[in-house]
Amino acid sequence: MAGEVRHDGGTEADRRRILEIHDAYLHANASYDWPALRAIWSDDPTNVFFNMNGHTYVGLEHWSRLWQYYGRVKASGRWEPFDVKVIVRDDMAVVTCHRKTTTRWTGPPAERDVGHEDKSFVSRSTMVLVREAADWKTVHVHFSEGRDTPRPGGV
Repeated sequence: MAGEVRHDGGTEADRRRILEIHDAYLHANASYDWPALRAIWSDDPTNVFFNMNGHTYVGLEHWSRLWQYYGRVKASGRWEPFDVKVIVRDDMAVVTCHRKTTTRWTGPPAERDVGHEDKSFVSRSTMVLVREAADWKTVHVHFSEGRDTPRPGGV
């Protein structure tokens, strides 16, 4: 994991396990290894995931089907995290970070996702985890592309 990780709350064991799950997600995402999601995502079929493609996915089944599709038509490699922060409160945790990656369309041009662009870029990630049966499971993620343009309002 690139750079220092900032922690707020939780035990050392909790923080270590949460970062292991975050890393397992990044590893699985690099090759769209959808079976690997079962070990890190909650089985609750009502969990909502906001993908960078602009769409909402509900439940692990949706997420798995998306990755099966992307595994056939996209290449991205590992998303390298930086500016990682882990916040733990009782049985809930949030991991935020920025991630550098490159994405490339490899499928048929006619199937190319609307808005997909082959490029290197920085995205942002928020993962929410809860403790289920003595282990941490991801229940929500939100991904979006970062910008390097001036911030509105001069902030």
